[in-house]
Amino acid sequence: MALNPDEAIQWQLPESSVVNPTDSGPQASATGNSRVCDSCIRSSVIRAVPRAHAAPRAEKLASIPLKGVDLVRSQAHIVVHQHLEPILVGRRQLNYEEPSIVTQNPSPTTSVSGLSFIRSFEAPNQEAPIRAPVDIGPTEEQHLLERYFDIVQDANPIYSKERFLSRYRNSLCDSGLISTITTITTKLTRPMSVEESATIDTRLDSLLSSSTVQENLFTDFPSLDQYRKSCVLAIYEFHQFPGHQSWVRIGILTRMAFRTGLDRLENLRKLEPEWRALSKEDMEEWRAIWWCIYRLDSYSNLSSGTPYLVSEDLIATALILCSPSQPMNDAEAPLPVLLSAYSETPWKLLPVITSHPETMYANIHNITIMMMRQVGQITRVAQLRLLGEMSSRITEVERRLAALRLALPPNWLNPKRNAFSHESHVDHHARLVTVLFLLMARLLLAILCCSGQQEEGWLMSWQQVLEICQDIASIAEQWNSLFCVKVDPAVSFIIFTALVFLDLHEKSTATSGPTLQRQIHHDKTVLRLQLEHFANIWTLPRLLSLSYATFSESIPGPLAGRHIKTILLRFEAPLHPRWLQFLSNPQKYWDKF
Repeated sequence: MALNPDEAIQWQLPESSVVNPTDSGPQASATGNSRVCDSCIRSSVIRAVPRAHAAPRAEKLASIPLKGVDLVRSQAHIVVHQHLEPILVGRRQLNYEEPSIVTQNPSPTTSVSGLSFIRSFEAPNQEAPIRAPVDIGPTEEQHLLERYFDIVQDANPIYSKERFLSRYRNSLCDSGLISTITTITTKLTRPMSVEESATIDTRLDSLLSSSTVQENLFTDFPSLDQYRKSCVLAIYEFHQFPGHQSWVRIGILTRMAFRTGLDRLENLRKLEPEWRALSKEDMEEWRAIWWCIYRLDSYSNLSSGTPYLVSEDLIATALILCSPSQPMNDAEAPLPVLLSAYSETPWKLLPVITSHPETMYANIHNITIMMMRQVGQITRVAQLRLLGEMSSRITEVERRLAALRLALPPNWLNPKRNAFSHESHVDHHARLVTVLFLLMARLLLAILCCSGQQEEGWLMSWQQVLEICQDIASIAEQWNSLFCVKVDPAVSFIIFTALVFLDLHEKSTATSGPTLQRQIHHDKTVLRLQLEHFANIWTLPRLLSLSYATFSESIPGPLAGRHIKTILLRFEAPLHPRWLQFLSNPQKYWDKF
């Protein structure tokens, strides 16, 4: 899952983000890996905004050569205009201690399905006392915990908010999990003074650099709260500190889920009496952990063009069909539904899913992710084979996509809110995210079909790329910026990809007519503004926005068909190292066109 550490990636940052090594502030430790705090990255990018129009951006940006797209968790060196002079970034860097991995396998008497494991679920596994990140009382702490359930709702590893808060009030939750949730919620939602922000940044640096979180997973019976904490940190790090260590964290978390058996909970429930003894609510909590990990595996590998660790065909953990507020007993509980049973016929799963409206959005979310994953796998294989050899697989997945789109509930693809059916704003945006996933799957296929086709076929596929990018822009037109913290910011990959290809269309000689040019310009504007809304909260979309701006200014146009074909051949995935390297300095490759 980890990217090739020998491939240097150059994220573009403004030169105003470069900090002189003589500036005040502690220097990085000479030993161990180091990371740059979120505040430093955010401030460095924001400071560049007023200067964006002072000179061509390509001449003003400095590049960070990073191993495997690592932004902040490896040794942070900035190279200004290709000069390899290391300059320290940030005011604080902490040593990262590699986790000591416990390699012994669970014994039959202490397996993850044994009595010790069940007890570890029932009783909190308390870590050493942790000082609160800022001065907050019990009331404020509970308020922050409640606010957490409004953050990144698409990847929440906790099934029942009410049950979790009840356990918290009874002091049954792991203190490390509570501290992690309140710290991240404070960072993302609460206005703070400079002093408070620095304290929060220090706490986040400590949480992400600590080896304790991962070491706890390598015990024979990691608790539910330990998994929750690992998921919460993995989600935050992936979007706020993108890099190879965030990919590695997700990979370790996924492999530990395999080791525990979270990918086959239905089998464990049949075979192991300890798992069978768990209540329906407890099982749903464990299923919520698994589907959170499934989404993390999808986002991290689809965006970077690396192989998935999870295979849908081998998943034996059921989808969550019951609402947390719905009382459950054995007689009323629905029969388990496995996503793996419908990997080739996803549309057949929709009648079952839509019959449970309380969990419908989350499950359609999983189905559309599965379709994106299937397309991503095809695009990966296509890098190694001729397009003609892939035609049957491409046709097959196109048919699945078409059938799934037609089987969705009425008006599901409507970009606007279905006011006549009383659709809430929350449900509207949850639906829009699934539509974006379907559009991304179609866009990846259209880009793939542009490669290696003859002139007439190429123009048809290139036109389809424009059509899908415009459909993505129509989603952006309806976006409410209040939901940028509520939905998973992984949708920024989709916005970024559509922006790049709309820019190519605007500069293409095949695009003629002032009306179409004005429409493309408008579509680019709304997508860029949507990406900037996400960038106000998260680091990754901020960097994607800068990367797009650099690329757009570096290629003035007009572009002939042969130019665009060459650019398309370089596209592998939105965050693939070679693609990002090309976007950071396309002029370097221009002579080869």
